[in-house]
Amino acid sequence: MNFDYDDDQSALREFGLELAQRTEDKYWQEVDLEYRFPREFWESLTEHGMLGIALPEEFGGGGKGLLELAIAVEGIAEGGGGMEGGSLFLSGPVFGGCLLDRHGSREQQEAYLPGLITGEMWAGAFTEPESGSNISAIKTNAVRKDDRWLINGQKVFISLVHNSQRMVVMARTSPYDPAKRTHGISLLLGDLPDDAVRAAPFKKLGNHFMDTNRVYLTDYSVPAENIVGEEGKGWGPLYDVLNPERIILAAAAVGTGNLCIRKAVEYGLERSPWGRPIGSYQALQHPLARARVHLESAKLKVYEAAWLYDQHRDCGISAAMAKYAAAHAALDAADWAIQVYGGAGYVIDSGIERHWRNLRLYRMSPVSDEMTLNYLAQHDLGLPRSY
Repeated sequence: MNFDYDDDQSALREFGLELAQRTEDKYWQEVDLEYRFPREFWESLTEHGMLGIALPEEFGGGGKGLLELAIAVEGIAEGGGGMEGGSLFLSGPVFGGCLLDRHGSREQQEAYLPGLITGEMWAGAFTEPESGSNISAIKTNAVRKDDRWLINGQKVFISLVHNSQRMVVMARTSPYDPAKRTHGISLLLGDLPDDAVRAAPFKKLGNHFMDTNRVYLTDYSVPAENIVGEEGKGWGPLYDVLNPERIILAAAAVGTGNLCIRKAVEYGLERSPWGRPIGSYQALQHPLARARVHLESAKLKVYEAAWLYDQHRDCGISAAMAKYAAAHAALDAADWAIQVYGGAGYVIDSGIERHWRNLRLYRMSPVSDEMTLNYLAQHDLGLPRSY
């Protein structure tokens, strides 16, 4: 078992760190306060080929795997991009790239992957208001009419709709059967903007850089050939999106947690109200050191989950563990960084409070702590299904 980065992995991590460090924290503060998309940073990612790291070279990608993408995302987050810079990789590389790379037809890959690599953004419309985490109970439906699918329904907590050029919609193409809950679900790929798609954005605690919406679909027309995978059998392909989503968010959380620790250490060495640096006191040293332990442990699980995905092996349990561990470790690191800063950490100038607000989401999203533990209890421990 080799824990060393290879040359490409090391280069991706270092470049991710360096690329993020080019952008001052003031930029992210302005993005947060203005509730706007970080277009300039997205264009920088595109310019340097970062969106295509895990996609085939024949379409303009880097030909690497999800592990390399996770390493780069971690570096971007740790270098100063935080969850803002790291979670951008869901919009395209994961929602579009992972799905089409594994399950897209050759025609779909040729049509969409080059544009994705060069900056086209993708949204993923999966969750619904009534069904929530019980995604097999969705009510959005798609009806075939000649050479089109007409999609009708409602989605909720769907991000980056206003900035995306494509959207993957999970819909029922046949009625719900309680005996076969996951049958009849299809994944359909449509274009944005479209008058048939109405998105109403929420105001949120954090993650102000991305619009998050309630989405209404009214006869949203998608070409018949834009079903990804087989009609009615979208459940398997769906998890080749959801598992990478967990892994990439976990990588971003690890990087963000380490960014918070670095900022706390720097402040702890500078601040000396009692004649010696506050970082010399065990009351602050121990929680920061403990946070580092938890982040480093979570990182190993992130890497394992990404490696399993690249080997085409079942990564569901590892991805769930990685997301859970990273979300908790990073939030704890951000919370203790605020504590080190004291009152200075509670105001926006420090940037720490923004990281805490952004990280708090990932105890609920893309799946809640409770549903994660339910899944692990059933599929890892072998206990009865509890929900």
